[in-house]
Amino acid sequence: MSQKPFSSLRARVQNACAQNACVELSFYLGTPLFQAHPGGQSVPVRIYRREETEFTFNRDYAEYFDGLSPEKATLLFDGPLNLINHRKAVYRDETVGAGATYVYWVAPADDGVLVGPAAVRVRDAQIWWPQAEIERRLRALAETYPRQVSSGRYGQTVRGRSILGLRAGNPRRSVALIGAIHPGESGPELIIPALERVLRERAELLERTGVAILPSVCIDEREKLVQGNPWYLRRNYNEVDLNRNFPADWETVEYGYGLITSDPDALTYRGPAPCSEPETRAVIKFIENVGPRCVFSFHCLASICGPCFLATRYGADDGEFQKQCEQFAAPYAAGFYNDLPSPGELKLKFASSAGGLSNWLYQEGKIPGFDLEWDGEEKSKLSHTDRTTRELLAEYQDRHYHALVRLLETI
Repeated sequence: MSQKPFSSLRARVQNACAQNACVELSFYLGTPLFQAHPGGQSVPVRIYRREETEFTFNRDYAEYFDGLSPEKATLLFDGPLNLINHRKAVYRDETVGAGATYVYWVAPADDGVLVGPAAVRVRDAQIWWPQAEIERRLRALAETYPRQVSSGRYGQTVRGRSILGLRAGNPRRSVALIGAIHPGESGPELIIPALERVLRERAELLERTGVAILPSVCIDEREKLVQGNPWYLRRNYNEVDLNRNFPADWETVEYGYGLITSDPDALTYRGPAPCSEPETRAVIKFIENVGPRCVFSFHCLASICGPCFLATRYGADDGEFQKQCEQFAAPYAAGFYNDLPSPGELKLKFASSAGGLSNWLYQEGKIPGFDLEWDGEEKSKLSHTDRTTRELLAEYQDRHYHALVRLLETI
């Protein structure tokens, strides 16, 4: 095999939005090439690109791109690129479109040796919010409603990003909404608009029952998705499934999805010890500070979830607790389906996995906790393969607002 002229090829989305998304491609001169041209100011390169239309989110993963042939790739750029510190080259591709997956290869202009592939998926930043947008909206709420809203930092991620939350309304009696415990799922794009609208249109409801939000927990890996990681991500930066890392029944090994939670290679890996992850500890701190009457954790996929409630397995034989759960889940579901045909019976199941948040909530104080999953509607299946549209997200933002209002009105 010939020695590669370039190394560390990366493709990342920058300034992502449907109007001006671009992909930043970067790479370094390999050691022999760098040593052969000390002090070089530029490097002549050819860059090839192919749109990968067969790749499917939540079905294909990183191995899809392993050894991918550049056959049918088109020449995107042929010319010199300036070098940073005589070694790093950067190219910006501004001819990409939201919703597409691209694969890139690079080669020296005078050498046919291709380096790649580097894969990237261009996501709409109005559907997958960057962390900067999440933080901007949280600041705006705290500044706009200083008498009703207080902000807090409840911990940090593995890579040191702050995990931020807000409390609005009555601090002594509240419900909690938690998002993106799994980075490839839902949370901030539904939770924050719901609270924004309650404060704008129904602020009187917060006088009796407050709302506490922790909209994005697994920030490090969610940012990878925002920046274009094509495949679904479930674990944190340490490759731990946070919803298997809570200190309740953690020692029980699970075998769901054909995976083993004690296996570090599994997408459901529980971690080396209960509460080993800083994100898990941040959620616990948030709950202990807020003391909520119930907790809704947003799941499903690609910024969408519905009123399908997965509660703790401990509640399977606890009739009184089941009634308590129904008192919170039923109004949320009723509000979600506001002015729509009846969805039928309440979708409430007591079967969460070992080490899950809802198990810990039960253990700590029999607090009803729900993972919100897919609602079963055909149109929301778009989210399962990362094809959520702005129109679908807007509809679900409206639905979750009405769900929250009905909950606050009822309890």
